[in-house]
Amino acid sequence: MHNFRNYQEQKVEFDPGINLLIGPNAQGKTNALEAIYYLTTGKSYRVRKENELILWGARSFYLKSTFQVKDRLLKLESYYESNKKIMKINQIPCKRLSDYVGTVNAVFFSPDDLEIVKKSPTERRRFLDFLIAQVRPSHIALLNTYLKILKQKKHLLSRETNSRILKEQLLIWNQQLASIGSKIIVNRAEFTKKLSDYSKPIFQSIFPGNNTLELVYFSLNKRDVEDTLANFEAILESKIDQEIEKRAVLVGPHRDDLLIEINGRPARNYASQGQQRVIVLCLKMAEMEIILNDKGEYPVLLLDDVLSELDEKRRQYLLEYIVSTQKQTVITMTEADKKIESERAAVFQVFQGNIRRCV
Repeated sequence: MHNFRNYQEQKVEFDPGINLLIGPNAQGKTNALEAIYYLTTGKSYRVRKENELILWGARSFYLKSTFQVKDRLLKLESYYESNKKIMKINQIPCKRLSDYVGTVNAVFFSPDDLEIVKKSPTERRRFLDFLIAQVRPSHIALLNTYLKILKQKKHLLSRETNSRILKEQLLIWNQQLASIGSKIIVNRAEFTKKLSDYSKPIFQSIFPGNNTLELVYFSLNKRDVEDTLANFEAILESKIDQEIEKRAVLVGPHRDDLLIEINGRPARNYASQGQQRVIVLCLKMAEMEIILNDKGEYPVLLLDDVLSELDEKRRQYLLEYIVSTQKQTVITMTEADKKIESERAAVFQVFQGNIRRCV
């Protein structure tokens, strides 16, 4: 890490198993996880503007790491300065983010992930889209194309005043929106089912009995995706008058939702704080299994102060899962944990932007 967040110059080598970063708050533990995540995904999970990642007073940042993926060594690099972003794989620059994402996989889990359950559909779409992108990078191109079409349609609605011309043009844009949007819906519905299939048994093992967890992709105000796809253009056409009146695009994948239901009710409204934490834990573990099934090995698991948020039972469940599968995990904590250290964890002390391995 060079000039990244509060790290001026830092090199660290992690063990294959559990790695524990210990230190007081605001010392750089989360920043180290963010650097790993940025190198594997090409984006930050905390901010949207790269210039916020640059060390105060510096003009650029540079990240580099070597990963072992199965029997291959891959060197990933990232450089950013003055709105110019360069991502490289084995010293070869990538022209598109879709060429980069999925080369090395990582799953990040923090207390802020409760927003997936509690907040707006935007958070759930973002979670679902990025999972798809890690396994199927072409999904990124679909999203970008869709957003361009959406932008053009919004521009048309805001500028055109002739009603006849406006309706004719909207029908043309609706055809394109339905063509690309259908592919996005198919991807999201497929991965929602995968998430549901993996999450349910995990949820049942943590909450045995009659408690149920259900994930449903809710598209164009319908739970039946096949019905949505069959009637996509007709649905769009039926909304034209309302869209003209409100000067807004009212339906499409940009307004869809991943419904998370506990015992048949919306989890965001009816699940307790503890249940919501378990749901997010289930989603993250399901994400791990989906990537394993597709790539043949587990992604790097990044846990940012998660264990302190879980009760003893769920905490032990997660640790047993990590140990049993022998996945590389980087965990941040404010204080040492004897149980984790007993699992042959590599322990690192983090203080004022410096990481030192404890002997």
